[in-house]
Amino acid sequence: MRAGRWHGSLATGQSCSSGWFSLMATTRYTLGKAGKGSGTLSRIKVDSELYNESVPMAFTRALLVQARVYNRDVQAILHAARFPFDPLRQDAQTVFVSREQYSRLCLELFRELGDESGGVMPDVQTPLGTTRLMALSMINSSNLAAAIRRSIEFNACCRVRHGTEIVNELVIDEERKEATLTYLSSDDPGNVQHSVLCNLAMWMRFCGWLIGQHIDITNAGCAGPQPEFMEGIRHFFPCPVEYDQAFNSVTFSSRHLDAELVRDEPELHEFLKLAPYYLVIEPLASTLSITHRIREILGNDFRDEMPSFEELTGLLNMSARTLRRRLEKEGTSYQRIKDNARRDVAISMLSQEGRTVSEVAEQVGFSDPSAFHRSFKKWTGQSPGSYR
Repeated sequence: MRAGRWHGSLATGQSCSSGWFSLMATTRYTLGKAGKGSGTLSRIKVDSELYNESVPMAFTRALLVQARVYNRDVQAILHAARFPFDPLRQDAQTVFVSREQYSRLCLELFRELGDESGGVMPDVQTPLGTTRLMALSMINSSNLAAAIRRSIEFNACCRVRHGTEIVNELVIDEERKEATLTYLSSDDPGNVQHSVLCNLAMWMRFCGWLIGQHIDITNAGCAGPQPEFMEGIRHFFPCPVEYDQAFNSVTFSSRHLDAELVRDEPELHEFLKLAPYYLVIEPLASTLSITHRIREILGNDFRDEMPSFEELTGLLNMSARTLRRRLEKEGTSYQRIKDNARRDVAISMLSQEGRTVSEVAEQVGFSDPSAFHRSFKKWTGQSPGSYR
């Protein structure tokens, strides 16, 4: 039963959320599109250890592909972003660029286009500085619920296109203890809805940064058809995604809504310098989050048995009661954290050439491949074979 709903004005607006979230999502789409037939860009290992504050070259190349689409001088953009080499050259020696280089290049592309959406929505541009202003409107909110409501109001009034109907709501299901953030613009064609959905995921990553918690998206819905290239969707949504829905939506635990914001304006200023990296490549982990601490303890190799809940309390040096309370406050459980850890490693390994499903199953702690198949489908909505 839907018990609560918040929405902004529905008679105005444009594409989803603040502008440069749009390009971030499309970068993922361009990545898969550019990689088709190239053999180098279409499959990226999504592994936080691999990134380690660096960015695979394919992401950088995807930005430059976007620049070429709009007939911009790629060399001038690289020079302005202080890039030491041309990533589009076949003989580029490095496989990674730094998070600083990637973020500078992304922001320089926005400046070149004069559009924080990076040209994703050709009919409507997002003025430079829109994202910063939206973030500032959220930063002093009393809790996350208030921050999200402010962002909805900001989104409804800051960019007006007459005749466009916008649905942007925060819906709370008290019975299920779930919250759902929705977005739909009547003018957005079906083939951009997957990018809009990825925008919502990045919106939630920013919200997680505000409260110092990981926000686990448990389900998602896309207002358009399933895209031909699934790299972007899979990167942002290692959970079931339903297509051809009435709205774009992300669902998460409503317990996060009561969390107080733990960031201030100086921290926001520093975050925005590297926001393209944190929102697209690797969310900025918070040591304040008990989920993050547990994930660090679990690691990435689950062939040995994971710690029991009692053993975990000893490793964290806290009582069982305190641990349960902190997990509940973050809208999660030890079992969910374990499942998500195994899921993420499985997704990473399945993206690697030459890995068999049986090898992946063993790595994530399944002696029976059929049990792994069932669990993986429960986690992601797809079988391991179709996910590849």
